[in-house]
Amino acid sequence: MWGSHEVDEGYSARIPVRVPDSNSREYRSIRFLPGIAHLARAGRLQLLTSGELSVERDYQPIGRFRGFGHFDLNIFKDVEIPLVDKRPDHVYGTAWLGLPSSREARDQRLAESTDPLFRALVSQLGQSNSQDAWHIRTAETHGVFCFLTMDFKLLKSLNARAKSEPVRSLKTRILTPEQLGKLLWLAPVNPTLLSYEDASWPVRPDLHWPDSKRRPPTRNRTDKP
Repeated sequence: MWGSHEVDEGYSARIPVRVPDSNSREYRSIRFLPGIAHLARAGRLQLLTSGELSVERDYQPIGRFRGFGHFDLNIFKDVEIPLVDKRPDHVYGTAWLGLPSSREARDQRLAESTDPLFRALVSQLGQSNSQDAWHIRTAETHGVFCFLTMDFKLLKSLNARAKSEPVRSLKTRILTPEQLGKLLWLAPVNPTLLSYEDASWPVRPDLHWPDSKRRPPTRNRTDKP
């Protein structure tokens, strides 16, 4: 109530991103992430990251890992994911400080690398995929069971070169969460059910974002009044 008038001020609520019956490739993989996170949380599955992957977080939108909204839920928030190697040494800076950015420093490291497996992977996947080639090389070098990705273009490229070296000899498997989940006999979980996890605010599972796409950060939105 404002004085003697009742005003509808609206409210905030947590809603799913995608329509529950979506059959997109992304959604099919997303449904297996809760099971993967649960196994990791229970100590039955060890998730790992790498130094270069941690560097990527420095220049990607923070909301990609923590969410853009107050009510966003990160199902991996309490899962420990250690580095399989060391984070590269670099004093991060900007052009006006005369120092390369983290992205520029990474590009320079990869350009100067003479690692034979990395170079062989780049020769197959192309220079534009050098970043992914390094991640696959890291997983293979450290004996990781699989490299988990939802980069479907990368998967298509690898499948097309499955009989060529060095892709053919890789022991590390490159899998989507859906493929790993099925391999582990996990049951897919509708993300809508997770809307109630740690929720002390309204939940609207009957809604979803337009076009089943996550809302971009406020500074990039075009639908502001």
